[in-house]
Amino acid sequence: MDLLQKNTRLRIIQIGTGAMVHAAHIASAVRALPENFDLLGLVEPDPERQTAIQNIPAYAGLPLLDFEEACLLQPDAFLVETDEMQLVPTAIRTLSAGFHTFMDKPGSQDGAEFHKMCRIAKENRKVLNIGYMYRTNPAVLKALEMVRAGSLGEMIGFEAQMSCRGDESYHRTLPRFKGGMMYYLGCHLIDLMLQFMGEPEEVIPLHSSTMLHQVACVDNAMCAYRYRHGVAMIRTSASEINGFGRRSLFISGTRGSLEIRPLEKKEQDNWYGTELRFTPDTANAYSDGSELLPTPSFKRYDRMMLDFAANVRAGRTPQYTPEYEAKLHDWILKSL
Repeated sequence: MDLLQKNTRLRIIQIGTGAMVHAAHIASAVRALPENFDLLGLVEPDPERQTAIQNIPAYAGLPLLDFEEACLLQPDAFLVETDEMQLVPTAIRTLSAGFHTFMDKPGSQDGAEFHKMCRIAKENRKVLNIGYMYRTNPAVLKALEMVRAGSLGEMIGFEAQMSCRGDESYHRTLPRFKGGMMYYLGCHLIDLMLQFMGEPEEVIPLHSSTMLHQVACVDNAMCAYRYRHGVAMIRTSASEINGFGRRSLFISGTRGSLEIRPLEKKEQDNWYGTELRFTPDTANAYSDGSELLPTPSFKRYDRMMLDFAANVRAGRTPQYTPEYEAKLHDWILKSL
């Protein structure tokens, strides 16, 4: 891979301003980190989106480019933030052209297309980071560290929830996706499940439609996963009151358990907090013997972008390899 100096500002170009992906958040984050990034411009071929973004501060003053013009600028990387259906085709284009790529999640519903993207990244030795936001969450990272050190013993249970209370327009986007919310938000939790528990032996989807706003879509989704010595449950809804506040993760082992609740809580400006509790097997079985472990406040998108920058500068394969991303995507599709 190309190697950049440690303190080099990454010259980047963003493709797309998708309304449902985190496009504006990503653009804002990199522009707020001028010592790390130089956002050269924006590729947005849709005239309607060009009009829609004119009053969005994240894009103010950015020149509009076509893809060929963007490539001629020889950026260090592209940020792919298009409409969901165009994420993977666009990432295939940037990786094939020889550029490191950050892509919003979860990617195509076409497994072969997604595998092609991962294969190109590996063959061209280019960084491919995918925007699963809990990968840089400090409580999740601490929990993974403890599990991998054996602090919880053998893993026997995993429960995760990630829901919201979406409005009518939110619900009307969901029929585009097979599996609805399990595809759209459940992908984050399937990613965590694979990291904490490994691959399951069986997946049992249990999805339904609440018909909220009179929209027929999978807005109320749940999957159960069977392991040799354990079980996992993932639930995600677009119709849950206080769904954001209930976002949580509970993992259980033979020597202890961990709970992250909430996974994120909004603080001031773009800062988030989280709470991580550990219960050892020495605790009283019929009382709450958990202890709160310290975790720092953080800026979600800053951490994601700085992680991407570190991978590009080091010229290294990300912790989440193309092989892992392809495997994760396979399990997402099996969960729909």
